[in-house]
Amino acid sequence: MGLAARTAVVSRVTNETKIQVSLSLDGGVLPPYEPTTHWEAPTDPQEAEAAKKGIVPEKGSGHATQFTPTQQVTITTGIGFLDHMLHALAKHSGWSLAVRAKGDLFSTYYIAKTKKKKKQVPITNLFTAVDDHHTTEDTFLALGTAFTQALGARQSLTRFGRGDAPLDEALSWAVIDLSSRPYAVINLGFKREKIGDLSTEMITHGLESFAQAAGVTLHIGCTYGDNDHHRAEAAFKALAVAVRTACSRRLAGEVGAGDVVSTKGVL
Repeated sequence: MGLAARTAVVSRVTNETKIQVSLSLDGGVLPPYEPTTHWEAPTDPQEAEAAKKGIVPEKGSGHATQFTPTQQVTITTGIGFLDHMLHALAKHSGWSLAVRAKGDLFSTYYIAKTKKKKKQVPITNLFTAVDDHHTTEDTFLALGTAFTQALGARQSLTRFGRGDAPLDEALSWAVIDLSSRPYAVINLGFKREKIGDLSTEMITHGLESFAQAAGVTLHIGCTYGDNDHHRAEAAFKALAVAVRTACSRRLAGEVGAGDVVSTKGVL
């Protein structure tokens, strides 16, 4: 008898963001997104029919889309480096993952100019700037929610996982416990304010948000590295290795199969 599929489909809708996630912890074909009015349905009849059965990548979805015989990954959050990190996490954890987001990433400036002594004097009447915070935070919260739903009853699991990943001169590590006790300690030692359009502080906060929604204890660090892109990417790859180990299931006949891996008998 085959193992039950571990999949989840989640929508997170707030005043600032609209996020949809489809996740399979074991790869393979993804279930379709939940019906929504926040994205236009495909106009092509074949694409519309396909979208009812599974994930159809958004047109122009970019580099973070990769469909193979064993994995489906397509990420479009509006923040390129966030897409890149989630792609790395999904690929190396063995997930299939689709994420699409609409967030308040825009900035609007209204400038009025008046003449004064033959000079143009700029006067700011209104300044509205919205950053990457809400989109990143809500994406990780939605992903964490999908993760814990897909995981289901925390039985037959390895539970603990550690991953180490190098990227050129950088070396990062991650340790995870599927504990149902949310906690996160993230120390990646970034030197830059941003990597692409993603604030480095939001990498830390995003991972904390994931741990909160996923119900996991998470420790991630970077041992060394000169390049912040490499530090971050190595960290997400290390997390992927840790997640893949922790989520692996003990099969019938193995010690721990069917058990909750805890001396308390509950997670």
